[in-house]
Amino acid sequence: MNRFKLKDYNSKDTIAAIATFPSLSALGVIRLSGKKSFSIMAKLFKPAKKKDIRRAKSYTLHYGWIVKKGNPPAIVDEVLVSLMRKPNSYTREDVIEISAHGGILVLNKILELLLKQGVRQALPGEFTYRALTSGRINLIQAEAVRDVIEAKTDQALELAQRQLRGELTGRIEKLKQELKNIFSQTEAYLNFPEDQVELSTVVLRKKLEALKNHSGKLLQESRQARILKEGLKCAICGKTNSGKSTLFNCLLKEERVITSRIAGTTRDVIEEVINIRGIPLRIYDTAGLIEPKDLLTRKALKKTREIFEGSDLIIFLVDGSRALSQDDFFLLEKIKTKTAIMVINKIDLKQKLKIHNLGLKGMVKVRLSALKGQGIKDLERAIFDTVYSKGIERQNLIFLSRYQEEFLSKASENISQALENLAAGQPIDLVNFLLKQALDDLGKLTGEVFSEEILENIFSQFCIGK
Repeated sequence: MNRFKLKDYNSKDTIAAIATFPSLSALGVIRLSGKKSFSIMAKLFKPAKKKDIRRAKSYTLHYGWIVKKGNPPAIVDEVLVSLMRKPNSYTREDVIEISAHGGILVLNKILELLLKQGVRQALPGEFTYRALTSGRINLIQAEAVRDVIEAKTDQALELAQRQLRGELTGRIEKLKQELKNIFSQTEAYLNFPEDQVELSTVVLRKKLEALKNHSGKLLQESRQARILKEGLKCAICGKTNSGKSTLFNCLLKEERVITSRIAGTTRDVIEEVINIRGIPLRIYDTAGLIEPKDLLTRKALKKTREIFEGSDLIIFLVDGSRALSQDDFFLLEKIKTKTAIMVINKIDLKQKLKIHNLGLKGMVKVRLSALKGQGIKDLERAIFDTVYSKGIERQNLIFLSRYQEEFLSKASENISQALENLAAGQPIDLVNFLLKQALDDLGKLTGEVFSEEILENIFSQFCIGK
């Protein structure tokens, strides 16, 4: 990760960067932003039709060539130049985008010519940072820009697009306005006693309870949305040679893990991400429960236990062609406190498994043959239904980043504490102080109250050119 300080984002500079991934491709884009954009472009761009690019209208497209000065001048590339004048641009500055041929060499040559004209190479996320500081977007939307780029599923993309359109901002602003109204009442009560401002503690408690519920609902929705964005942590567990690696490969639709009839083939935890009906599943193939005979096996079993404990969903795999063993019963006890799906594998063989009277009525059960690929769709459906049975509804979800969730949690805690103090008959001064703290927390979430450390951490995760 490229670390830098906010002071490196000098807003007086005209900046440029390759905005597309440098590769062998049909097109590549270089973005330019700053007050000198048009004058610099006029020195390097030769339009096909004679014109002064500095006087061209905003939102116009111009065909021509990037030319390197010399005797004679050398054409670097044939390009299309897009013009966006301030304040109606991504950064609210003069912005130019050069669409050139793709390829590392040609894009770097154009960028090099711009840098020689006094343009500075943009830092990660610097264009979006300028959009933030100019007021075009807030911090929530700035992070949504990154989330759109990094989205790995349709649902994650939909969440990010809604954040970018301002849905989360609107809900946070509503919460903040409600909080601000209550805070203003306590401020007036404390600062203007001569006006005999009335403050009903009963009404105040009801309003604070509503605020607490509001913030709690946002936090709950975000934690549910995290599954759609970051993935559900799912471990395939079972005794040795039950077919865990075969099922893992079957779900991946490729031979990611070497399989064998020899027990204990998997000696490590193997992780992959797959898409189950729009849900990113971070799936782990774990070592079977065998007696550790060496250091490598002991380490594998230790990692298996860690993955097991941290998983959101357990796929408990049993061999339908064998009776339940001591290892199966051991795992059954372990998964009673976890969300689990029981998968009975090897249904293509003669069945010897009996699961009656095991107290598993509430557990979802799927029968399949991982080797033959039979029943895999049933397992995918069971995973989907298990996730959505937890109450996840895509339509209204919002997603908070880790730091956003932290600040909303702090605001919620301060509101709860204010409510408790009010119920205990504590002075209004203390309630007022806690409400002010909660307002500051929400301000940090939206970016109104700036924290350099947070901003540096966020924007260092952006790609250069965005």
